[in-house]
Amino acid sequence: MMLFTSKKTLVLMLGLLVSQTTLADGDHAHDEPDASHIEERMQQAMQVQTAIAGPGVLETTRTLSGRVHVDPSRVSRVRPRFAGLIEAVDAALWSRVERGQRLARIQSNDSLQSYELRAPIAGWVVRREALVGEITGDAPLFVIADLSRLWIEFDVFDHDLDAVRPGQAVNIRGLHDDALGQGVIEQLSPLAIHSAQSVRARVVVDNAAGHLRPGQYVSGDVVIARVAQAVLVKHAAVQQVEGRDVVFEQQGETFVARPVVLGARDDDEVAVLEGLEAGARYVSGNSYLIKADIEKSGAAHQH
Repeated sequence: MMLFTSKKTLVLMLGLLVSQTTLADGDHAHDEPDASHIEERMQQAMQVQTAIAGPGVLETTRTLSGRVHVDPSRVSRVRPRFAGLIEAVDAALWSRVERGQRLARIQSNDSLQSYELRAPIAGWVVRREALVGEITGDAPLFVIADLSRLWIEFDVFDHDLDAVRPGQAVNIRGLHDDALGQGVIEQLSPLAIHSAQSVRARVVVDNAAGHLRPGQYVSGDVVIARVAQAVLVKHAAVQQVEGRDVVFEQQGETFVARPVVLGARDDDEVAVLEGLEAGARYVSGNSYLIKADIEKSGAAHQH
């Protein structure tokens, strides 16, 4: 999302900030050259976002590709009890049925009595082979699948085999990077797939909300390590000023560039080893505007 409607608006706002900072610098700017004074109303207009630096956990992940499958233990193949004439069919293909719901009515060839074929489980009718007027055999007339819990089988290639193991958490995403749920690796196949030379990792996931569908391709971020850190900040907080990594600490209406030494990182946060204390309030979003103001202010002083 664009913060400003045009570059001209940004330039005008930064220009105002430079004038504001230059006036304030007459008292203290020479003692604190890498700082910016921004009134609260201007902070709101700039949509400056802040957060508290503090302890947390960094996650190291490996991304795998996989496909959603029906749990075989949650599939029912419904066969007629006695061969006979199908008199009525009540369940449509791809319809949801409840346990005990009537699927069809069949007239037995032996007794000529009609009996009802009912669903043994709740789920979705994923296959239907019943038509009114046909004579049944012993083949399944309906296949019902309970999709409230599914399997996802991920391909684990050779370079990831040493890191991926049962018990690890997996964050599941769709093809458009949308979050689809979480699960845990329950089992690694003892066999390799000949054509791909990969090993399947099975994740069982709750699908009560129905976000996942059998046959769907997904990706999974497997958490292979969690490491506690004393001070974490958002990636967007870190800027380069005069060749140094800095984080802008907020002190009232003043933002001070703190040179920092960075450590490990994950997709969202980075560890600060030196330069910023836990509990400090820092600029976590739109920090590039603070950097721009400091650089323009510095240029104004040089002239």
